[in-house]
Amino acid sequence: MDTILIECPECGLRIEVDRKTGKIVNKFKKPDISNSKDPLSDMIKKTKENQSKLDDYFGNARKEMEKKKLDLEKQFEENKKKAKDDHTKPINPMDLD
Repeated sequence: MDTILIECPECGLRIEVDRKTGKIVNKFKKPDISNSKDPLSDMIKKTKENQSKLDDYFGNARKEMEKKKLDLEKQFEENKKKAKDDHTKPINPMDLD
């Protein structure tokens, strides 16, 4: 696919356009760079903030999954114990005809 990048002079939005069809393939937002003295340190700071947010999000998701796993294991053990204590003969599906 042969594409060309076009940048809007007003908003700074970059658009990737297919040369043959003229359809927009991808859009890239202008990076948010404030007028600070050191934009690199600002970007590093934002990256660390985003990383901590992601760590919190995935840490919470992991805890929830572990809790769900323990609940399911508990239910399984309870049902396994019930099945072991129940001495009735299981229904044969072939007998239902």
